[in-house]
Amino acid sequence: MDRPSLECSILAVGKDLRVKLPQSMLQRTDWIAGEEPVNGWLLVGGPGRCRLLSAAEVDHDPSYQALRARIAAELAAPNANALEFHDEVSVALALRLVPVRIAPPKPGWRLTLPGPIAAIMQIRPGESDIAALFLQGHIELWTIETLRSAMAVPLTEII
Repeated sequence: MDRPSLECSILAVGKDLRVKLPQSMLQRTDWIAGEEPVNGWLLVGGPGRCRLLSAAEVDHDPSYQALRARIAAELAAPNANALEFHDEVSVALALRLVPVRIAPPKPGWRLTLPGPIAAIMQIRPGESDIAALFLQGHIELWTIETLRSAMAVPLTEII
């Protein structure tokens, strides 16, 4: 009987914030291919987890279009008083969907994590590892701490 499986790989983060994406996961996507760099998006679900999305997916999915419109509106919102600040959640929304470029093979497809996202995820260049998971048709990047926290929940609380 075929059952769904979760593919998970631990990736080293280079000093330049680059990670080499696992070939086995890339073969399961249809948009990271060829010999030229590929543009995509990084959707940040929380401080320890993000998902790679294709440019086409973001361009055509109504949910992502709505998110992009909300981000644009928040960034363009006028400030009535120079002493007032926009709320942090609305301002940080722009960091929840960021464009990325994935470099082609040789030595492998590489994603450079945007500096602000790496800082939010508490990734130390050249020292940290992250987990890559293939989940629901996407490559997700998790901090080791997020993965560890998810594994810390006793099975009796899950089942």
